[in-house]
Amino acid sequence: MRLPIASLFGVLALLFAHAALAAPGDKEANQGINSARGGRCKQAIPLLESAESQRHRPSSAVPLADCYVKQGDMLKASEIYHTVASEKKQPGYNARDVAAITSAKKKAAQLDGRIPTLVVAPVEPYEGLVVEIDGAAIRDPSRPQRFDPGKRLVIVARADGYEVLTQKISLKEKQRRVIKLRLKKAGAAKPPPKPAATKPPEKKPPKPAATKPPEKKPPKPATTKPAEKKPPKPVATKPPETKPPATKPPATKPPATKPPKPVATKPAEGKPRVAASPEEKAKPPVEMPEPTPPDVRKQRNVWLGAGFRGFFIPQVMFELFGDGGRHAFFPGGEVSLSKRLGRFDLVFSVAYARFRLHETPFKPKGHPDTDYEIIESDLQALQADVRLVWNIPLDRDELFAFRVGAGLGVGWMFMGELYRTQAYPGDAVPGDQSSFAPGDPYRYVKCRGPNNPSGSFRYCNQLDYDANHYPGYVEPSWFTRPKGRPQGLKPVVYPWLLFPEIGLAFRPWDRVAFDLRVGASVTGPLGALGIRFAL
Repeated sequence: MRLPIASLFGVLALLFAHAALAAPGDKEANQGINSARGGRCKQAIPLLESAESQRHRPSSAVPLADCYVKQGDMLKASEIYHTVASEKKQPGYNARDVAAITSAKKKAAQLDGRIPTLVVAPVEPYEGLVVEIDGAAIRDPSRPQRFDPGKRLVIVARADGYEVLTQKISLKEKQRRVIKLRLKKAGAAKPPPKPAATKPPEKKPPKPAATKPPEKKPPKPATTKPAEKKPPKPVATKPPETKPPATKPPATKPPATKPPKPVATKPAEGKPRVAASPEEKAKPPVEMPEPTPPDVRKQRNVWLGAGFRGFFIPQVMFELFGDGGRHAFFPGGEVSLSKRLGRFDLVFSVAYARFRLHETPFKPKGHPDTDYEIIESDLQALQADVRLVWNIPLDRDELFAFRVGAGLGVGWMFMGELYRTQAYPGDAVPGDQSSFAPGDPYRYVKCRGPNNPSGSFRYCNQLDYDANHYPGYVEPSWFTRPKGRPQGLKPVVYPWLLFPEIGLAFRPWDRVAFDLRVGASVTGPLGALGIRFAL
């Protein structure tokens, strides 16, 4: 009783000592780190920012940067990663801080490859060129400038003697965009309106056509009087002198004005087809197509799985408690339901195992050779357990992931029995007591009864602790204690512990994954192979 009480007070003392030695910001840092690990960055960011303002620690700065990345603030995250990566171990830094410094170097390199860049390259030198992006002047726009993906950027370019150019763009993750800057001269902007102003005069030429009928009116009075004088009609003196020839020159003016019409109409009608002209080919660099990065595979939160699970008990485990034994493999299966919590999986599973052991010689350690028994079992068990598994992705899309975890549960032997029978040397000659001498225990056979066969009294008797262990004997459970006998050895309800569990997950499709894992449990080394389906 003293040992449990002393242990309890020792644990309490450690807890109070830890609370007393806690530095400013440690409470917020621990809460923020736990929230970040659970994927709750909205709660984690204010806590981690508060902790960093009070006391900087790499172990809290790196989770803060991780949350910034999830929120899309990659520039902030990159700055934190590079700052932490450049640090050296300081007095007071613990193992988590050292691990954070190491991970910051890798994360900084990975994040730099994801941050998009923008280059504004003038197609020709412009005097007094000033380029502003979101109101901030860029000293050297020809050098790549980094921006957060998805952010709306306003680019303003101005130079002496040129019009101000304004353009709005947004960059995508991993994009490397180059904009060819082409400015228009301030005076060159007036000519374009002139052709538009000449278009109305071009429509006026039809009006002279309306004047032609009045020109035909003069012949009408002439035809009234000389209508009776038929001879003068053939004299075509008046037609050449008539004004129609004078009207022809003005009629020629419209043709002079007609050329601009087709010239004006061709560009207007050909605007959609101007892509073939060399002048317009220079415009595509301004409207460069933005490459779309590959979509990140969506993470699934709930999985339903099933598979094989078995236990292997090597002979050395029997030798820890006695002599004899053999290698044994107990197959089974399981059904599981897992929930994703950030980088962790919380797995609930129900499993079946068949603990079938063939005839095996065994005796407790330190007992004489005459205490050998043949043990066998046909036990069957159900197990319910919960496991916490940490996923470590090995690639961007989590095609492969390394998994480490532990589990705790309970087992129930719901069917089968454990059999124990006294044994004697199989090479002995019945009736010859001297031939019943120690030998190879794996050649021992079951006693048929007390001193049966004859001469086996030292092995088959009713004097030892296993006096009644003859064919048909069934071991009682460890919850029962027969009168005058020790407590039974057959387990009924037993605790189950798995630690550690190591595995590899393979996810070839979005909703399907395969798991291979091994571990150490109270029922022996575990091996499992299963498949999961996302719900």
